[in-house]
Formats: sequence, C-alpha cells, structure tokens
Amino acid sequence: MIKKFDHVGLAVQDAGEVTALLSKLFGFEVAETRAEPKAGFTSTLISSADVNLALIQPVGPQGMIQKFIEKRGGGLHHISIQVDDLGEEMKRLKALGVQFASDEAAEVDDSKVIFIHPRSTSGLLIELIQRK
Repeated sequence: MIKKFDHVGLAVQDAGEVTALLSKLFGFEVAETRAEPKAGFTSTLISSADVNLALIQPVGPQGMIQKFIEKRGGGLHHISIQVDDLGEEMKRLKALGVQFASDEAAEVDDSKVIFIHPRSTSGLLIELIQRK
C-alpha cells in the first residue's frame, strides 16, 4: 500500500550549483549524499519542509545519468513513491501487467527500491521505495 510521496529525482550536471540555487530560493538543505560509482552517478538528497529532491549528477561519460542527460537534457528523472511492503506491492502491480526495470528490488542503504519500467507508465519512470 502506498504510504506517501517520497521524492522527485532530477538529473543535473552540477548538484552543487543546483543545491546552492534551491537553497537560496527555497531554503533547501543537504540531507545526504550517496556515491554510486559503479552506476556512474552521485545522488544528493536535499530537503525543505516536507519536500525532498534527489539531485542525480553523472560521474564520468559512460553512466546511465550522463546518457540520460545527453538524450533528454537535465530535469525530471523519476518520481519516488514510498510503500509499506515492497514485495506485496510488486505482486499486486505484476498482476495488473506492470513491468519492472529489473527482476528484483535492490537494497540501498536501509531501504529497498525498484523502478517501474516507463513502458508501463506512459513514459514516466517511477521508483517504489520501502524505507526501514
């Protein structure tokens, strides 16, 4: 079952520059930064009040975020929806014909995540996240 909206993921060339701008304009502060060198990106979670943005910056020329920016430009990458039980939510959605970007959820820090393939959601990339 859906709990709440978790965050919006934005593909950016320079997370520091975007963080400084959104801090100045709206009071965003860095909540956490996570490096994913194998995937070729860093993720900086910034927050203000109950609004969370994940600034996803490419590291190197071959990562998926660099390819995303080259193809589509910076901007909206995904939306993230927090769920109570990721396994049950995946079963429910599979029964409705939803396809996922991978076969299994990934463990990221203290959370489980999986992406719904955009072909199942009219081109929108949706992340489901179960936080512990």
